[in-house]
Amino acid sequence: MAHKFNEDFLNLFCEKNSDGTKNLRLKGNELQQRIGSRVKAKDMHCIANFLNAHREITRLDLSYNDFGDKGLMILSDEYFSRENDLLHINIMHCDIGVEGLELFSCSECLHLKSCRLNGNKIGSRGARFIAQLIDRCPSLEYIDIAETDQTLESIESILIVIEHSTIKVLDISRIIPNSYYTKYNKATLADDLSVVLKLNQTLVELHVQKFEFDGHDVELLLSGLNVNKTLLVLDLGCNAIGDLGMEILSEWLKTRPSCRALNVSSNDIHDSGARALSFGLPFSKLRFLDISNNNIGDSGLVDLLNTLKKFCRMRMLFLWGNKFGPHACHKLDRMLESKVLEQDYLDIKIYKVDEKLHAAYYPVNHYKHIYYNVMDHGCPVELKIKKNKIIDPAALPRELLNMSHYGRYPPVDESLGLKKEVQKVCKSEVEQKEVNDVEQNQFSMRRKCN
Repeated sequence: MAHKFNEDFLNLFCEKNSDGTKNLRLKGNELQQRIGSRVKAKDMHCIANFLNAHREITRLDLSYNDFGDKGLMILSDEYFSRENDLLHINIMHCDIGVEGLELFSCSECLHLKSCRLNGNKIGSRGARFIAQLIDRCPSLEYIDIAETDQTLESIESILIVIEHSTIKVLDISRIIPNSYYTKYNKATLADDLSVVLKLNQTLVELHVQKFEFDGHDVELLLSGLNVNKTLLVLDLGCNAIGDLGMEILSEWLKTRPSCRALNVSSNDIHDSGARALSFGLPFSKLRFLDISNNNIGDSGLVDLLNTLKKFCRMRMLFLWGNKFGPHACHKLDRMLESKVLEQDYLDIKIYKVDEKLHAAYYPVNHYKHIYYNVMDHGCPVELKIKKNKIIDPAALPRELLNMSHYGRYPPVDESLGLKKEVQKVCKSEVEQKEVNDVEQNQFSMRRKCN
């Protein structure tokens, strides 16, 4: 299929951005349905030439393809060895191993801000090349190395480099494979993560799903959380922290940390854990809470909902997968009517049958779909040039939540313009330019008179 990846074909898969840049989207699951094939190693020559000819491309998505080590080596040799402007690359689930990652991490012209390697079975031998990539690319802010089959020793070598890096978003979910035949010391890993939280001064998001952390591991993690002042998103989903872990996290929330978002979904939490969280929630700055798919009953949900009216309003709340009863349904219905919660940011829909309230799933949480590049309708949409609006950091209303794979909250209202501080700066710059022009004209007139 190498003949298909020509100039015209690749242009069809480019998305335009409002700032003049472009995204090249070559997702393997989409290509398979369109042309019956995924990107192979031999296709990388055409893609590298296209990227070299179009320096405006800043984002490359090659997820779920079959080019493997050989393809990544071709891309590194023909593109990353030269000066380029690529900032974001997604090569998740592309059969990449140690050999391809070695050449990629040694590339001379890496200016990446984000790199997703998750799903590639790199193994413990490739840990030093992951660390080398982080070390050689000081502009890197987002690194996703989940599901890369590391060992406890190899992940420790990566965390040592991250301790003094400028990483803002770190995803190491299920980085160590676990089965009935192989086990690792979870407490050691939790202690290593607490050291990272203590030493790293830039970390904003930490995703540590599927580590089987229990309440005692959360207690070890807490020593780093108490010190860290930059963390805004803590993702502990799909672990086993239980009620004890929630009690520990509740005590941490009472100290009013900087954390804005907490994910504790699928953690075997019961009513006592929800009640413990309700004691710490009013003191926290949380605007996002995902406590879905647990074993919380009607009374626990009511305790939790009673504490949402706090000084820092809850903006996104995901509760589906718990045991909703009449009291929780009634409470949630009243909160929706009073606008304490918004239906568009809540995954529960309350409906009435025979004068009784019931709860149904409301599909608003698309985090995993976006993370794993799942197609919206199971099939590729119509091919057309997509235009993405790049949000100005000074846009209004002021952003309250802005996490990877979640939409900005609240959405931008273009009629409000930019923040006053930015407008003042822009106005002062214009005034200064006018003053300089006047002075220049006066100077020119004096020279003519003389």
